[in-house]
Amino acid sequence: MNERSVGDDVRDARARLALAGIHGPDAELLAAWAARSGVGEIRVDMAMGRPFEPDALDRFRAGVARREAREPLQHITGSAPFRHVELRVGPGVFTPRPETELLVEVALDHLRAAVAPTVLDVGTGSGAVAIALAREAGARVVAVEQSPAAFSWARRNIAALAPGIVLLHADARDAAALAAVGVHAGSLSALVSNPPYVPHASVPADPEVRGFDPDRALYSGVDGLDLVRDLAPLAADLVAPGGLVAFEHAEHQSAAIREMLEDAGFHDARTHRDLTGRDRVTAAIR
Repeated sequence: MNERSVGDDVRDARARLALAGIHGPDAELLAAWAARSGVGEIRVDMAMGRPFEPDALDRFRAGVARREAREPLQHITGSAPFRHVELRVGPGVFTPRPETELLVEVALDHLRAAVAPTVLDVGTGSGAVAIALAREAGARVVAVEQSPAAFSWARRNIAALAPGIVLLHADARDAAALAAVGVHAGSLSALVSNPPYVPHASVPADPEVRGFDPDRALYSGVDGLDLVRDLAPLAADLVAPGGLVAFEHAEHQSAAIREMLEDAGFHDARTHRDLTGRDRVTAAIR
């Protein structure tokens, strides 16, 4: 019989995770996941000195051990929040990050003035950006993903959250594949992408990133900009005059991306900073 309370177990988990270099609410989030309840309910259980149910305690201990080994919290729970939805995630797909919400905001600001906009999301991954734009902008969204594993996650999320999205399993540089779903020269109101942008020689410091995010979602050439280099002229062809192109990127890449977009024929290139003050999204107008 477990005579310990939820509070005892959560406090022990916090200490174990801290020794593993993990700080924050992970212990409480794992407790809520294990108990199939909310964080608020777990905090009430902690305050009242209630114990875990036996099956929940087993799940909690297993989840803490996985997190202690630096498996991403989202892989353990199978869920990642993004804006107003919960996305299903797991092995083979890039875990959505809060900073990517800035890419959505930049696109939404532009699309508010558009009539029946059409948007291409390149490298959709879990479908996070595409789903947000479909739900919040009322746009017709075409989402492209080349990775078979990521495509499977995107298909699952889109079916549940934004079934009107056209999901394409292809390389976005395949003109015939795009034309087959109605994407052709001058047809887009916006092209957006959170592409791979880590230089091949730069190994991410976080074990959760380097050990669990797929390489093809992280790395793109010597300077990290190989895919953006291909997408800039593609966007110049596909985006209608007055339309938008927007890329997420690392903070040191903004000047290079502005130059690429200007060379491709875009104007008013501007870099937007995330909540930490880092350059995060660069956008321009066709």
